[in-house]
Amino acid sequence: MSLKIALMAVSAAAAAACAVAAYADPRADGATWVEAPTVADIAAAYPAKAKAANIGGTVTLTCAIGRDLHPRDCEALKEKPGLYGFAPVARKLAEKLKASESDMIGKNVFIPVTFDPAVLTGAAMVTKPAWTAAPGIEDYRATFPVAQNGVNDVRVVLGCTVAADGSLGGCAVAQETPAGQGYGAGALALTAKFRMAPWSTDGEPTVGAKIRLPIHYVLTPVAPAAK
Repeated sequence: MSLKIALMAVSAAAAAACAVAAYADPRADGATWVEAPTVADIAAAYPAKAKAANIGGTVTLTCAIGRDLHPRDCEALKEKPGLYGFAPVARKLAEKLKASESDMIGKNVFIPVTFDPAVLTGAAMVTKPAWTAAPGIEDYRATFPVAQNGVNDVRVVLGCTVAADGSLGGCAVAQETPAGQGYGAGALALTAKFRMAPWSTDGEPTVGAKIRLPIHYVLTPVAPAAK
């Protein structure tokens, strides 16, 4: 008896699963960002008052895309909480964003900017990534353990760091359930197929941040076709 893939789900957070070969659209704010502030940039620019109080915040900007494909003339539509200096810092950080398409020139876009105190301690985590590439079904098949041991439902969680090109580096198996089935090593081999946009869908930097990547293998036994 052989095994057939019934379903494989990959996500970067427990509440954000996506089907294999599908991934989040990085155009949620109207632009595909190919450059963005890094975790180090956010940490360096963090408002002093908010840093002292160890407080996070969010800002929603409206900006026009200039001829150099960078946002300009940004204004803060929302700032929460106020009085901590998040808005002016967000406007400055937005200048580091760069859109990929020339047809965005002159258009207005909404840009979320999230300030998480975790960037100050090296503990920043990506929870809502915008995937620009993900493994295909054949990639998953290639990572199956050689031995078929009857286990058909395996969950693996990888811990990785996002590199400057959006790839995942320094990955390790954080969890494999049930353990010892060989899927952890297979999941590690898949990480080379993932690429992430430099700005998450909730307005956080991804470069330099860590991510917990759940991979769920569900396999269905199928009998050989009748001859």
